[in-house]
Amino acid sequence: MPRPSSAPIFVHSGWRCSSTYVWHRFRAVPEVMAYYEPWHEQLARLTPERIEHERPSTSGLRHPTEGLPYLSEFSGLLRPDGGVHGFETRMALDDYFLPPDQEDPGQAAYVETLIEAARREARTPVLACCRTLGRIGWLRRRFGGTHIVLIRDPVQQWRSFYSLRKRPRPTYFELCQYVILSEAAGGAAGARRLGLTAAKGELFDRIQAVRKRLKRAPARVSFAAFLAVYVLSYAAALPRADLVIDVDRLGGDPEYARTMATAIEVLTGVKLDFGDCRTPAPHAGGVGVDYRKEAVAMIEALDLSAALTAPGPVQTLYRKLVKALPEREAATVWDRMRAVWRERGARLGTARA
Repeated sequence: MPRPSSAPIFVHSGWRCSSTYVWHRFRAVPEVMAYYEPWHEQLARLTPERIEHERPSTSGLRHPTEGLPYLSEFSGLLRPDGGVHGFETRMALDDYFLPPDQEDPGQAAYVETLIEAARREARTPVLACCRTLGRIGWLRRRFGGTHIVLIRDPVQQWRSFYSLRKRPRPTYFELCQYVILSEAAGGAAGARRLGLTAAKGELFDRIQAVRKRLKRAPARVSFAAFLAVYVLSYAAALPRADLVIDVDRLGGDPEYARTMATAIEVLTGVKLDFGDCRTPAPHAGGVGVDYRKEAVAMIEALDLSAALTAPGPVQTLYRKLVKALPEREAATVWDRMRAVWRERGARLGTARA
């Protein structure tokens, strides 16, 4: 197997998708410098005291509690007045779906700062974040490297959001979905369907505005916004991934876990051990959401039926969506999507003739 190189490794995922676990496994390798959430807005105000405070034991996020603080790798990159060198709050969620050909010199310089800091210590830079699925093409074009995408059952992923609620307040994770969808060019129809409008001001103000407006929104609205961002994000990311890891299988199928570890070693030279991975138990109990109905309505609003049923890497997303629905209903939903796709193809063929 090849030795670890200085080429960067990017781990892309959504929130509550086992990204902390995968990052933790990379961090355990001495030859690696693994940055945790390097696009998180809190980096703009990070201080040594904040680094020390931000630990798994104080997060309330059900992460393993052992080890260093999450953000220790940023300790040597702080400005005297606080904040990580080169990071700007806007980088967190502004331009979440960043086009590959769009220029952003500030963001490019920031990422290069992280990569070079790892290289100066002869370590492999790993950037693991929940905010990069929509900008994977931009990152690949500028920095190359290996791009690993994590994917999870969308219903269980959203249920993880919902399980952390302090009623009636939505979680931070839910609020971010509203912000992303309201500002995404490709999500305009989905945002209109939910009555979302883009707010103005700094990200912290926009998150608070969404909290104030939607803190009592029905669970179905939260799920619909999540589903829209989920589908748009993976439709953008999957075609550009070097490796896709199904985290639902990672903890329940030892052979699959070994296969994924081997694939990472072949791609990057970094040897990981997923032997301690365990899939969380499904969230029990109903929350009054018709997942099938909301998923189909949002996919149709976004006009993504044809894209999801087309051959290619996005089939991974299609299969995840199908499996997340009750078995007796799944065929009806996705047959309907196929029918729409075939009908549109027929119309195009007639028009061209």
